[in-house]
Amino acid sequence: MSYPASPTDSAPLSGSDGIPLSLGRQLVANGCVTARQLDLALQRHRTGGEKSPSDEHLVGRTLVEMGYITQANLLDCLSRQFARERESYQVDTSLDPVINLEGVVKILDGRRVLDAVDLAIPANRVTAIIGMSGGGKSVILKHMVGLMKPDQGVVKVGGVPLGKLSNRELSRVRGRFSLLFQGGALFDSLNVHDNVAFPLREKTRLSESVIHARVMRCLEEVNLVGMERKFPDELSGGMMKRAALARALVTDPEILLLDEPTAGLDPIIENAIHYLICDTYMRTRYTMVVISHAVPEIFKWCHHVIALHKGKVLYSGPSREVGQSRDPVLRQFIHGELDGPIQVI
Repeated sequence: MSYPASPTDSAPLSGSDGIPLSLGRQLVANGCVTARQLDLALQRHRTGGEKSPSDEHLVGRTLVEMGYITQANLLDCLSRQFARERESYQVDTSLDPVINLEGVVKILDGRRVLDAVDLAIPANRVTAIIGMSGGGKSVILKHMVGLMKPDQGVVKVGGVPLGKLSNRELSRVRGRFSLLFQGGALFDSLNVHDNVAFPLREKTRLSESVIHARVMRCLEEVNLVGMERKFPDELSGGMMKRAALARALVTDPEILLLDEPTAGLDPIIENAIHYLICDTYMRTRYTMVVISHAVPEIFKWCHHVIALHKGKVLYSGPSREVGQSRDPVLRQFIHGELDGPIQVI
C-alpha cells in the first residue's frame, strides 16, 4: 500500500475561523493521510450516527490499525506538526498563564530551595523545567498542586491563590492536575490494570465496567494493551514509565505534571518517551509541565523553557531562544561543559 506524501511545512494549523484544526484534520492538511481515509477511520468511532467531539483527536491509532499509515509515520507526522506549532509559539507567546508563582520562597532544612521565584506556565502548551539536581524543580511542582505551601509569595492556579482556599476548594483544584512521579511510583502489589485504575477507584464512583473501559483506552494510548495483568517487577523501565503515564492520563486532567519521565532510560527508550509525550499533547492539548535533564533534546519537545539554578529563575521563555542565552551558568549547563561557574569536580 502506498502512503500519502510527507507533511508539508505550509499546511495550516487552524481553520479560517481561527480555531485550531483537530488532530485528524491536521493529518490530512499535512498530507499524512487522505480525507477519505480519515472519514473511514472516524466511522469506527461513531455511535448512533453521530461523532464524538474527541473522535478526530483519538483517530491516529485507528488509522494505523486500518493500514492507512504506519505507527512510525504517524509519530513522525505528529512530531512535525508539533515542531511547526512550537515555531509559531516562538513568535507569539501572548497566551494566558494557567499557573503563576509570584515571589515564592521556600526554606527546607535551613536551605533556601526557592529564592523569590517568579514564573508563569502557559496554558495548553508544553513547558520544560531544567536545572541542576537539587535546584528546586520538584519542589516547584509540589507548590503547583498545593502539596507544599510557600514560606513567602503566592501560587496561583487559574488566577486563584491556593493559599486562600479551603481544604475542599484545594481538593477541587488538585482534581485539575495529574502527576507522573519520578520513577513511576507504581504499586508493586497491583498489576498494571489496577495501578492505572487506582485513582478512579479512589476519587470517583464510576462503575467497574466504566473504569475498565477507561483503563484499557489509556493502555491502548501508551501501547501497553496485553500488559494489563503484568506486575511492575515484570515490566521494563520504559514499560513502567508508560504505565505510570497511563495512570496519569486516566483521570482526564487539564494539567499534566511529569517529573523526570525519561530518567534512567537508554537513548532509544528516552526518544520513544519524548514521542509519546508529543503524541499525548497533540491528542489532548493538556497543559504539560515536564521536569527533565534530557538537555538539549527536551527543547525540541516543548514550547516554553524555565531554567532554575540555586532556587532562582535564570531563564523563562521560548524553547528556541534558551540555547542562545549568554548567561554563563545556563550555557555551561546546556552544553555540559566542565569549565564554568558551576563547580562539579
